[in-house]
Amino acid sequence: MRAEAAERAYRELMVAVDQKLKDAHRALDQAQANVSTQTDKQLAAEYRAQQAEAETREVKRALGLVEEAIRRRLLNESVREFDRLNDVA
Repeated sequence: MRAEAAERAYRELMVAVDQKLKDAHRALDQAQANVSTQTDKQLAAEYRAQQAEAETREVKRALGLVEEAIRRRLLNESVREFDRLNDVA
């Protein structure tokens, strides 16, 4: 009888230990999935940031070209106006 009770207690303990191991394994799997999801989100955010930086550089370059074109046009108009005033005088 004692042996049977000890055997039953041992089996119950093993079932409990097995369940705890399964629970821990599920928790670990979930944690790994969460880490993977967060890593994917971080990579996506970094990619979007790099794209935004590239677009910003392109816009700055384009604005620089527009600024230079405006300066040249204003300078040419100023020179033409100066020449016109000198021709009149």
